[in-house]
Amino acid sequence: MSQTNRQPRRTASVVSLLSLAALLLVGCGVELPDLFSLSAKEWFEMGGRYYDEGDYETAAICFENATVYPENLTYVDDSQFYLGMSYYMDEMYLDAQAILEDLATGFPNSPYTDDARYYIGRCYLERSPGFQRDTSMLDQALGEFRRTIKLYPGSELIPDVEDAIAETREIQARKLDNIIYIYRRMDHPKSVILYADKLIGEHPDSNYAATALWRRGEALRELGEIEAARADFQRVIDEYPEHPYAADARSSLGALGYAPDREAGTTEAGES
Repeated sequence: MSQTNRQPRRTASVVSLLSLAALLLVGCGVELPDLFSLSAKEWFEMGGRYYDEGDYETAAICFENATVYPENLTYVDDSQFYLGMSYYMDEMYLDAQAILEDLATGFPNSPYTDDARYYIGRCYLERSPGFQRDTSMLDQALGEFRRTIKLYPGSELIPDVEDAIAETREIQARKLDNIIYIYRRMDHPKSVILYADKLIGEHPDSNYAATALWRRGEALRELGEIEAARADFQRVIDEYPEHPYAADARSSLGALGYAPDREAGTTEAGES
């Protein structure tokens, strides 16, 4: 836990003793000293050791203990950040998000605030349901990542945040791709076109854009819009010549009686 070596900032905090009591009652399988037998610094350093060992449940208790000393103004934001990170690493994303939100709003000058904002976004991302249509968590994740860039443009985390934005957008595209696939299987060409338009318009650089173009072309062909279908098939060949669906597009053009405007090297199709 390299960040525990940072020089802690002197800040203030309000801590729930009831929350701490609940943690102590639950226990973690590790026998810890009595709460007030150690200083805040000692609890924080002990938490760092358990965190580095991957025992995030015990680390969380130690970091929580480090924050309960009313006179302690040294390790509060440090401990709160790593309490949130202990929950995050233990895949308790809702709890992690609550702790990190409190840190980000309560300690705006903390050196951990940009990290907190980034991991709040990652909590939303982790909580997003698989292939379900709901994208609200993804939208909130994007909002947090973009807020982090706006508020902390000089942060060393910016490359990670930009990668997270790209990851989130690709997941959004994947969800749309799944919806398009379902509507295609259900023989609903108008719905295929609707969601393909959305995917192609919002995620033109996605790995799923070529697939959406081909499926939209097939849906247009079913509806008798032959010229529009031909244009989509040709776009797959022109814009994504190495994509597996370029072979499908060439076959689809042939079925319409057209030859591709130009040749493209492709692999075998992934769908018929």
